[in-house]
Amino acid sequence: MSDINIFITSDLTSSERRVSPQWNLDYFKQKLELITGVEPKNQLLQYFPNKYSNEFIQISSPSYSQEKDQDTNLNQLGLKEYSRIHVTDLDPSSTTNQISSTISPSIDTPEYQMSEEEYRKRNNTVLQWKQENKLGRFDPEYELLQKHIAEENAAKLATIHVNDRCRVINIEGERRGTVRFVGKIDHLDNGKQDWVGIEFDEPVGKNNGDIDGVQVFVCRPSHGSFVKPKQVEVGDFPELDPFAEGDSDEEL
Repeated sequence: MSDINIFITSDLTSSERRVSPQWNLDYFKQKLELITGVEPKNQLLQYFPNKYSNEFIQISSPSYSQEKDQDTNLNQLGLKEYSRIHVTDLDPSSTTNQISSTISPSIDTPEYQMSEEEYRKRNNTVLQWKQENKLGRFDPEYELLQKHIAEENAAKLATIHVNDRCRVINIEGERRGTVRFVGKIDHLDNGKQDWVGIEFDEPVGKNNGDIDGVQVFVCRPSHGSFVKPKQVEVGDFPELDPFAEGDSDEEL
């Protein structure tokens, strides 16, 4: 099962992350602590299948059990591409909850908004926490890494064209198909990144060429997916014969 993009939010943070359905819940919670600052034992996870809806499914109970989390893989939760997981901190005395109450506007002043300059002057903020732990944009390697990723995607993008045959290799193996879209998608990440829309030969995709109800290209149900350029290899990749026999001498 291939990696998927998920929006991760908390009372203090919001970001888009790529997760593997093969991770167990215990490992995933450790990742979430690095993103949100909430300890795994205090995490209450709410899953929003549609990031634009308020309807959610609770996927982690307040009664924390590391053994149970280790036995639960993310693929058992039925996570969908570009859905959202919200992390709530159940420890009222935690640093993150103290920060949240510090920066939240007073009930008597609902229209109050703290300026960025004022926020930077405060102590015990998420910004300060990220700076001290060298996370996100404060990681010394962050800018270099982002530049490298952008250059890698741009180089790959120049070689990819609509109707090219291609393949994507991931943990599940090789998937072949045809490029149906190349470029930015306005309602995804504000149109900042380039995507490659692929119609796979087999029903191993996630959609029929649509994202959040917007039809970007048209293909058969469960044959379409959107992936980053660096994941795509174009070339002479004819459709595989699922009934082709392997070398019998190498089989037991």
